[in-house]
Amino acid sequence: MDKMKQLLTLLLLSCSLTAIGTEISQERKLELINSIEKKIASNYVLQENLEAIHSSLNKVAESEAFRQATDTESVAGIIKSALTKHDKHFGVIWDDPESPQQQPKHEDWFSKLSRKNSGFTRVEVLEGNISYIDFWGFDHVNEESQGRVAAAMALIQDASAIIFDLRKNGGGNGFMGGLISGYLFDKPTHLNSIHWKPAGNVTEIWSQEKVQGKKVADTPVYILTSSDTFSAAEAFAYYLKHLDRATIIGEATKGGANPWQYFPLGNGFKIAIPIAKAVNPITKTNWEGTGVKPDIETSREKAFPTAYRLALQAAKISTAHPEHLKEIQQKLQDFDSL
Repeated sequence: MDKMKQLLTLLLLSCSLTAIGTEISQERKLELINSIEKKIASNYVLQENLEAIHSSLNKVAESEAFRQATDTESVAGIIKSALTKHDKHFGVIWDDPESPQQQPKHEDWFSKLSRKNSGFTRVEVLEGNISYIDFWGFDHVNEESQGRVAAAMALIQDASAIIFDLRKNGGGNGFMGGLISGYLFDKPTHLNSIHWKPAGNVTEIWSQEKVQGKKVADTPVYILTSSDTFSAAEAFAYYLKHLDRATIIGEATKGGANPWQYFPLGNGFKIAIPIAKAVNPITKTNWEGTGVKPDIETSREKAFPTAYRLALQAAKISTAHPEHLKEIQQKLQDFDSL
């Protein structure tokens, strides 16, 4: 019986090790580094960083950790760690090319958004008539996602203030920000511009002129951020901040302003390379590497109560309804008693 248990343990251990990746030779690892350098040189939008990236990859190739790494996923992780120091949108992953019938280990971000309500997890109107929208990604703009945004905005269209919670939002498609912003502006407003390296052209993102339902262009907006807020979520916070349309509350965001694309490297490896950069029409720059700086800096835990209190105070000024005022005052007293 003990021998049987030992055999089962060894079998499970073997399976778990196999699942990590496949063995890779030192020669193939160096070929991978070389291939990555070429892909970055041809496609990376910030060409001024190429020399520093070249130096980092040389250090990786000469490192003991890289020499000792014998499986594909460990190698991918080491290279990714070095590259993300230059740009957080860099990524290196490996999927087993010999298992095409299996489900990919890395679910596509937009597939996940599509099957999970376009990232919307919580939409409600809080005491004091303050609306709260929590979502973790920016989906592609299509008929389905437009319907989901319309449903969320319909629920909060008569609220006295809006709190968007982006503390866990990893970004996605920038045009979703244009759709949501369409509810926040009376007329089309230039939000962002994307400068593409491969084609050399510029894509402008504007707030959507026509939306399903009522616009809330005069409703105060508060955006919660954390160090995990990333990419298109950062863009949304950045341009609303500089258009004086929202108050940003929380932590500085992650600092990824450059749209990216995956490129195959062969043998199951592929690399995510930033191929464009965002340029804000007001600041003429972006948040790459620095993150979006909040108007009110506080911890991610304190961001919500801070925003809620401010929203209540704004609502108190804007309403004359006695029952509404009573509700606001009670909630503010609850805060004061904490």
